[in-house]
Formats: sequence, structure tokens, C-alpha cells
Amino acid sequence: METSLLSRRLGKKAALRDAFHAAGLRLTRQRLAIYRELTGRYDHPDVDTLFKAVKPRIPRMSLFTVYRTMNALENAGMIWRVATWKGHARYDGNVEPHAHFLCEECGSIHDLEVRDMDSLRRSITQDLGHVRRVDLMFYGKGPVCQAHERRTAPDE
Repeated sequence: METSLLSRRLGKKAALRDAFHAAGLRLTRQRLAIYRELTGRYDHPDVDTLFKAVKPRIPRMSLFTVYRTMNALENAGMIWRVATWKGHARYDGNVEPHAHFLCEECGSIHDLEVRDMDSLRRSITQDLGHVRRVDLMFYGKGPVCQAHERRTAPDE
């Protein structure tokens, strides 16, 4: 492995170790794999999806380990639980302020950039008190489901 690539990887792992320790968590192989899987995805997976994705790399890992890890990471503020759709909590590794759109047909969740989110947060903080997190979710029918509906709709 190239020296600069190795040092970048070690630097990232050290930064992650520091973030985990700051949150009061030990950085285990399982936690690292789960966290990296989540932060490398944009589909806002549920625990079962994460388990199936990580299990081939860590065959002895249990589903319970993934549940415990997700709860610990959420409690530490390192990830967000963004929605529950049909009884399944979904997660986001992006903890920067942003909104989501949930398609009520297929369950897909999309990140949305909302202008003035910071000014909204400041305004609410000034008027009402400290804002720890903003959770803005739009619900509707996403573009894929809308297109499918148009293709399958009978001609009038």
C-alpha cells in the first residue's frame, strides 16, 4: 500500500477513534465497520440492511450487535434516527443540518439541502431556547414512484 494512502487511512482511523472516545465509546472492529457502512451510504438503511452489508466482512457479528451499536451511536450523537417507515427505524450518518423527503410509496429517503436552516435554528433558539437538533421531514410520492405511476396509468 502506498505510504501516503496508508497514513491517510491511519489518520482517519485515529480521528474516528478520537470521536468514539469523545462520545464515551470504545472503537471496536464491529462498531467501525457498522459506522463506516452507514456513513458510506445515502439510502438511510435500517438495522437489517446494515447487518446484511457488514456480516460478510465480520461473519461472527450478530444482529444484536448492530442494534446495540446503532443505539450507542445515536445516543452519542454520531448518527441520527431519521424515520420509522413500516415499523423499521432508518438511520443517517450525516449529522449536519439537512432535511429529508420520505416517499410514502416505496420508503426511499432522500437528503435535502434547505436554505436558511441555520437562520431558522438561530431564530428558534433566540425565541424559545437551545435547539439540539433539527429534524425536518417531507412526506409524499418520490420521483421514481411518480414516474412508475404515470407509466402504468391507463390512458384516458
